[in-house]
Amino acid sequence: MNLKFFVTFFTVFSMAVFAQKPEKITFKDTPNYYYKIIPEGKPAGMIMILPGGGETPERVMNQIYLDELAAEKNLIVVFPGFEDGDFKMDIERKFLDRIAKDIVEKHKIPKDKIAIGGLSYGGMLAVKYAEIAVRDKNTYFTPNSIFALDPPLDYEKMYYQLNRDIERNYSEPAVNEAKYFSKEMVEAIGYPDKNRDNYIKESMFLYTEKDGGNAKYLMNIPILMYTEPGIMWQMNNRGRDLYDTNCISITAMMNLLN
Repeated sequence: MNLKFFVTFFTVFSMAVFAQKPEKITFKDTPNYYYKIIPEGKPAGMIMILPGGGETPERVMNQIYLDELAAEKNLIVVFPGFEDGDFKMDIERKFLDRIAKDIVEKHKIPKDKIAIGGLSYGGMLAVKYAEIAVRDKNTYFTPNSIFALDPPLDYEKMYYQLNRDIERNYSEPAVNEAKYFSKEMVEAIGYPDKNRDNYIKESMFLYTEKDGGNAKYLMNIPILMYTEPGIMWQMNNRGRDLYDTNCISITAMMNLLN
């Protein structure tokens, strides 16, 4: 299979109009939940749309119209909601397994007809799920395609970026966010110079690894990526430059895979 990559500047927000009313599915043993939209015709597959950090499925459903395009192809659309999770995304990945199993068993769709993608953090989770599906072969399904909107991918790069935000002390929101995520990262996987193996195992992509780290497991899965660095906003509001944006890692990973 030829791997196709796309990088583009995106504007995808619009009000969604659903062919079918979204159904909310909840569970007694977890605060996580999901919405599903069933097409009018016989379901041919499924697409999972994962929210960014701090986002809700309800908000995402009002930002995009991908669900309308999916309905035209008779795809079931799923919007997961994560109230519980962890830095390594183990909780989130297991919940995606649970959702997929529910949908496959109830609606009789093939497991090889499931696409997955998301916004920012959701894009990270989509990429990581696919990599682990190929690497460890212990997920419920292997995505047949992936899409992501401006996801962070390289934890090593992210660690040093967060520390630059703290050292610059240019923007209070940036500093507060950097302190929070830097602490969470170190507690989960340590420091990149002292815990190299953890960064290789957990990062979606590592620029400093010749094979890209876990990125090599994406060779046979089609990927669609969108990135918008918004560099003037970053410079004026956060004191950041291009080295601090996600587009650096995104283009590096896709270039390596190509």
